[in-house]
Amino acid sequence: MNIARYVKIAAFFIVLGTAGGIYIITSADGLSDFKTRTYEVLISDASGLSSRSKIYLAGVAVGRVRSITLGQDAVLMKVALLKNIQVHEGASLRRKASSILGTSVLTLEQGPASGAVIPAGGRIGTEKESGDVGILMDTVQDLGGQMTTLLKGFQDNQLTILSLTLETFNSIAKKVDAQSDAELERVSRILESVALITERTEQIMAQAESNGTGPAADVYLTLENLRMITDEIRQGRGTMGQAIYDDRLYDSILATAGRIETAVEKLQIALDTVNAAAEGAETVIASAGEIVDRAAGLGVQVDTSASYRVMSSQMQAGASIRLNPASNDRWYRVGVSSVPGGILSNSVTETTDPGGKLLERTSTRNTFAVDAELARSFGVLTFRGGLFENSAGVGIDIQPVRWVNFSGDVFNIQSGQAPNLRGTITIYPFFDPESSKPWNWIYLKGGINNSLSDSRDYFIGGGARFADREIKGMAGLLPALNK
Repeated sequence: MNIARYVKIAAFFIVLGTAGGIYIITSADGLSDFKTRTYEVLISDASGLSSRSKIYLAGVAVGRVRSITLGQDAVLMKVALLKNIQVHEGASLRRKASSILGTSVLTLEQGPASGAVIPAGGRIGTEKESGDVGILMDTVQDLGGQMTTLLKGFQDNQLTILSLTLETFNSIAKKVDAQSDAELERVSRILESVALITERTEQIMAQAESNGTGPAADVYLTLENLRMITDEIRQGRGTMGQAIYDDRLYDSILATAGRIETAVEKLQIALDTVNAAAEGAETVIASAGEIVDRAAGLGVQVDTSASYRVMSSQMQAGASIRLNPASNDRWYRVGVSSVPGGILSNSVTETTDPGGKLLERTSTRNTFAVDAELARSFGVLTFRGGLFENSAGVGIDIQPVRWVNFSGDVFNIQSGQAPNLRGTITIYPFFDPESSKPWNWIYLKGGINNSLSDSRDYFIGGGARFADREIKGMAGLLPALNK
């Protein structure tokens, strides 16, 4: 007996069965027990559902019904959902008709993400079932019955109205027939009267012609008078004849026409003058409109800030006005600020004794400083120059994003000592002049002052910058700033 041969045969069938099982599992719809979790669902109506009905989420099958058990008042189903589908408190299933044959599927609502996750074996709620085809057909049938009743009532009403209308027409026809005979008799009497009047008129005209009097003679006399009048006019006699045939009237009319033509020419000159004045006024209005446009395009911002110097434990505050032209590629700022420790001025007073020995030296320090800057922007870079705390200086700003700005200033350049190199970081978490939020004018800042000398100090603070419409209206009167 060759045992190795049987072992090979057994190994062959084991490998074949394992491969077949793997193939069946991988080619299935992915809803095997290995990839799903089971939940319970209590539903009042399971019409159209079976133990193989699928569950869909956004049109994709994510589970299936495992079993359906009939309870006392409802149906208990066990459903399997893919393990990667999370259901939260508030999740629900809804039955939905899938075909006209009465079959149904379930759709899943996962519930709000903030809710707790329902564990395997937990219960998922249900929503009111969507109407299936049977309910729809019943509704259509009821609607058809209602339409039949409505049409029948409408038909009965129309027949009644038609009957009443025919009776009315019949009554009107009878009245017309009764009136027709009376009207025909009246017309006949009118025609007889007209014939009698015509006959009598002919008799009167004939009698007048034979006697030389009457209407015909009056007509002849009127025509003779008209002939005489036209003869008078043709011969230039009378008012009408003189008006037509007298040359003096013609000359007077020509003179009047000449004067009218002269008046028209003067009126045309006056109209041309008015037109020129209107064109000048239009030019003035256009220039005024340009000035108003420039004034309206100049943005004005009022800034106030305060900072705390960490090393010297001193406060610094300031206020300024910033003008932004409509081009938005430059700005101008004028402001005043306090200076902790003061700024040494050039005014020095010395007191000496008669021998020339120095007794006292008095220096003046200003505790307030003036800033006046002009800036030009090129993309994220802004170059500045002007007065920085009463001394000439230059600066540069780098603003890679809207809400943060890096600044560097060099000023107070004097021989024999290092200049003041100041670095500042300004953060605009809320600042947005175009926003209507109440905190849109707040910003924060911090940095280092006198970084090149032993008296360097660090500072932190914040400020508020807002658009002042009244100042904007006054500053807009300086159109030269907007060129």
